[in-house]
Amino acid sequence: MGIIEILNAGSAETGRGFLVIGGYAVNNYGYSRLTVDLDVLINKDHREFWKQLILKNGYTVYCERDSFLQFTPEAKEQVPVDFMLVNERTFSRMYGEAVDGLLGGASVKFPSLPHLIALKLHVIKQALPHRELRDLDDVLQLVQRNKVDTGTEEFKQLCEKHGNSTIYEAIVRANR
Repeated sequence: MGIIEILNAGSAETGRGFLVIGGYAVNNYGYSRLTVDLDVLINKDHREFWKQLILKNGYTVYCERDSFLQFTPEAKEQVPVDFMLVNERTFSRMYGEAVDGLLGGASVKFPSLPHLIALKLHVIKQALPHRELRDLDDVLQLVQRNKVDTGTEEFKQLCEKHGNSTIYEAIVRANR
């Protein structure tokens, strides 16, 4: 059984949802790019459930932090899995606005486009050298391919809330 099927089975059995984020979510919105891992957003209150599910299905913990869990597969045909953990309120809001999609033929939920952009902006704001350019490119491609109007007050507020004004200005300049 593949990782998506494992996650879907765990979700169906317990009613605990998850969202596919990261590169696979970007692909869902029309920008096809390679990704080497599966990024998943979960409610941090369900951390132990998801951790144990992954561990008993052939994964080991690679890195564990308060808001992040990374797993390495024992089998080479499986992909690494990263969990991003958010509070109940944030997860419920994002899950409630999620869109249905397919990943490897399996049904999954992806964050709405504004939520996906917000996640990317949050990472860009952290100024991690190994992530900054890739995530900015993801935002620029998402904006272009989905015809997001960067001139609206709503988009500006999204950028300033989850990123900052410098990131917002860079996105607007790139879309002129």
